[in-house]
Amino acid sequence: MPKNLILGITIGIVVIGTARFLWAPLEKTTHYHANWAVYIDDVRLDLSSDRYMEDVSSCYGSDGHVTPESRVHMHLGEQDIVHIHHDGAAWGHLLTNLGLGVGEGFLIFPDGTSLFDTEDKRFTYVLNGQILTSIHNQLISSADRMLISYGSESIDSVLKNQFSDVMSNASEYNDKADPATCSGGHEPLPLLDRLKLAFWG
Repeated sequence: MPKNLILGITIGIVVIGTARFLWAPLEKTTHYHANWAVYIDDVRLDLSSDRYMEDVSSCYGSDGHVTPESRVHMHLGEQDIVHIHHDGAAWGHLLTNLGLGVGEGFLIFPDGTSLFDTEDKRFTYVLNGQILTSIHNQLISSADRMLISYGSESIDSVLKNQFSDVMSNASEYNDKADPATCSGGHEPLPLLDRLKLAFWG
């Protein structure tokens, strides 16, 4: 191979790689969505009020750090859509942010009232059609469909009449801008990762 050709290829790779490096993303951004619903005695719990919504302008604390609420929340009265801004966000984090306590077989409301598994009624947790025993530490993934159900209904009835009503439009929101200025989950992309993205993309 002629030296000029090798030199030309090398210069081309360096120029293109350098250009890609300069325009490579500076941040690794987490922003995806999931669907969910909570049913108590076969009636959907209304979580659409402002008390359960993250204010679109309150993503940061007074010290400038991202708040726990900004990492996983809902916006603008849309109780079907969960916004996730941190890869480590679990369903328990969401419920805590909403003022609800959840664990295996119990749910505690902001006013202090609670529900527990009994002989007649129990919790059923359904994630993407699969029955779980607990959801507190279950990480939220993009386009998840979660149902929390409490009552005397059979599992078949819960799947047919409640889980089937959980929306499945979360992935549509992944391509939309977040209504807030939340940037929880944004982390600087390491230099080595930027170099890999630039030269081996």
